[in-house]
Amino acid sequence: MLGDDRDRQLQRNQLLAIVLMTILVFVWTYFFLPSAPPPSGPGEYETAQSEGERAQPGLFEQSTDSRSAVPVETSPVTDEKEVEAEGAPVIPPVATAPEDPADDEIALSNSRLDLVFTRVGARLKKATVLLGAEGKDSIQLVPEAVLPGDGENVYPLSMLFSDPQLGDKLNYCRWELAESSEAQTLVFQLDIPGYVFLEKTFSLAPDSYVLETGIRYQNLGQSTRLLGLDRKEPALSLYWGPNVSSGDLTKGSQQNIVLHQEGKNSFYATSKLKPVPGASWYNERVLDTEWASISSAYFTVAVKPEFEFSDSWYYGDKDYFRLGQGAPRREILPGEFADFNYSVYVGPRSSQYLVQAWPGLDSVFSFFTSFTIMDRFAKLLLAILVWFHDHIIANYGLAIIFLTVLVRMIMFPLTWKSMISMKRMSMLAPEMEKLKAECGEDQQELQKRMMALYKERGVSPLGGCLPMLLQMPVFIALYRMLWSAFELRRAPFIFWIQDLSEADRLLTLPFSIPLPLSSVPLDSLNLLPILMAASMVISQKMMPMSEPAQNQQQKMMMTFMPVFFGFITYNMASGLNLYIFVSTLLGIAQNYFVRGIKVDAAPVKAKKPARRRHFYDEARLKQREISKEVRKQKQRSRRRKK
Repeated sequence: MLGDDRDRQLQRNQLLAIVLMTILVFVWTYFFLPSAPPPSGPGEYETAQSEGERAQPGLFEQSTDSRSAVPVETSPVTDEKEVEAEGAPVIPPVATAPEDPADDEIALSNSRLDLVFTRVGARLKKATVLLGAEGKDSIQLVPEAVLPGDGENVYPLSMLFSDPQLGDKLNYCRWELAESSEAQTLVFQLDIPGYVFLEKTFSLAPDSYVLETGIRYQNLGQSTRLLGLDRKEPALSLYWGPNVSSGDLTKGSQQNIVLHQEGKNSFYATSKLKPVPGASWYNERVLDTEWASISSAYFTVAVKPEFEFSDSWYYGDKDYFRLGQGAPRREILPGEFADFNYSVYVGPRSSQYLVQAWPGLDSVFSFFTSFTIMDRFAKLLLAILVWFHDHIIANYGLAIIFLTVLVRMIMFPLTWKSMISMKRMSMLAPEMEKLKAECGEDQQELQKRMMALYKERGVSPLGGCLPMLLQMPVFIALYRMLWSAFELRRAPFIFWIQDLSEADRLLTLPFSIPLPLSSVPLDSLNLLPILMAASMVISQKMMPMSEPAQNQQQKMMMTFMPVFFGFITYNMASGLNLYIFVSTLLGIAQNYFVRGIKVDAAPVKAKKPARRRHFYDEARLKQREISKEVRKQKQRSRRRKK
């Protein structure tokens, strides 16, 4: 029977759809989902070291000199012939921990940042981004990491010199805190007699995420000193390391190192970083860059030099790495000062804040680094979402519902036409049976007459696929946007949903079950994915079908697909599940109205073709037009003579 053939064909199509969805999930998981975050504290790292494991080979390798902790494999080394014969400078010893750690901590803060510096290396020890009412959503971005061996701490805004006498030894010396005449400014000084005087200045403006950083170098030697070697080595580098403890490495947008050059960004996923073999001090180095950043789903750290001919480089693996901004080669006369100034952004990855830092930094705000059209579309959806939040009601959950209604309204003409077409197809079943009986085993003739019947009745067999295909870009863009938009971080909706960027956790289970295709186990009862799967089952049961009845296998298949989809989205952002759930409810309402509409499958009246004139009539008509034009010209000529 024709119905059985169509049932088998429908089953094959459904099975193919499930296979394609499974492949899509695997591909998306492997290529687009970020890897698990690194250890959050020094405890796990120190344990690995005690077991004889090296978590970061060669990245922070220490020298045998007990006075210092210098990465001998990672420092750029100048040719010994170019080192001055002034004698080795007396580097201050490695700073020992004071009895009270607070003695080495100096605070600098404004309304947006709470920074804590350490005198050891004049580095940034803590960087807290102040968020939420009374700072309840604040986050500290400097990770806790300890060097192997002597246990020296790794902190951002360290310095790396091409001068082998200095390297990065000065990061582990105790600097003196000097008085500053400017408000919100810290000045650290280090004096190496007969060799160099250094000064690091940090200044923080009110209501800003930008930390102005200055390095002043004075040559105390008796001869001209060369810092750097042509374009092969920077004079010195200011770098951020060992990572950014943003807590968002498993979100939709993965963490990237971004190098900005000539108005374009180059993205390097940190999850794919691997130490380079040999003694190279960088994985990648790019000359003449404008700035460099570490950018994840919600937060960005960026370093911008305030001088020309800088270079950007990074070194390390996916867990611990350095991102440096180097200064060009510089010759410094005896007693001369050299200044190297930087702007450092530490804050949210949100356009409204990035554009305030410096022009072009907002380009790190990207949902898709490879698909420009999808990235623009996702940003458009976010702009609409923010507009609803700012102008309609200040709740992002309700803003998502308004956005869902808007998308449904835009898609309504296509979906409505598709559902009407499917309902008409269901009414053609008796005639299809008749065609099957007439054509017998001649499948080619059957397909030909079926297509003719579809055309005659104005029905498209592919009409139901087009709306689904058009909704796929919307779903993918929303998937990435709702899961990695800073605006939705810690954004509440209703009493049990306190973070639309996380899964809604109605109840916490007393056990944990690992889930395939997910880095998060099943350890809670998430209500939205369950409601979403149930609503999708109801929607499919109400959908107009091309056959008057379904067999048991078809019913099971159509139930399995929503359950499978709910399983995939179980631990995804509640904002995304809210969108799908509301969209499905609107689809159910639309199906309900379609079921009450009377639709006939009468033949479509064909338009009568226009009757073609005989060639003799065409010639006579053209001759009359020419004669008419000649008479007009004669009349114009008479008027001119008068």
